[in-house]
Amino acid sequence: MRFFRTFFLSIALFFIVINQVHADLNGKIVKVIDGDTVDILTPEKQKIRVRLLDIDAPESRQAYGNASKKYLASLIAGKSVFIKENKKDIYQRTLGTIYLEQININAKMVENGFAWAYRYKGVVNNNNMLKLESKAKQNKKGLWKDKHPIAPWEFRYRNK
Repeated sequence: MRFFRTFFLSIALFFIVINQVHADLNGKIVKVIDGDTVDILTPEKQKIRVRLLDIDAPESRQAYGNASKKYLASLIAGKSVFIKENKKDIYQRTLGTIYLEQININAKMVENGFAWAYRYKGVVNNNNMLKLESKAKQNKKGLWKDKHPIAPWEFRYRNK
């Protein structure tokens, strides 16, 4: 009998932990780090760093880095948001899509030219972001006003 109780308790704890690993979040934006990273404070007073999924914003020391950060801050700083969590990155940041009411903030960053569609080894995971990037580029929005914008991954490579 003791074996079964321990077994079922272990199974229950396993499912609780699994559900919390990739749980969607609600919280208030307490800090905008840059154009693709923020800190939120959950209702339980837990501070969580969130990296916006599927986008790559200019680095702080790069052209449009400050503009990207300011634009993201203008959209969500101090506001309560919903985050659809995807997974953790190698730095243990939550990767997710941020929603302010029904607005996809990640998409808004790319759509208005303040971030690129994220590429991993040159491949885009989210084709919608690529379409938004192409449209922003065509309309010369944000960083696309620059004649030769440097992608963040290129900037990071050049400035190792």
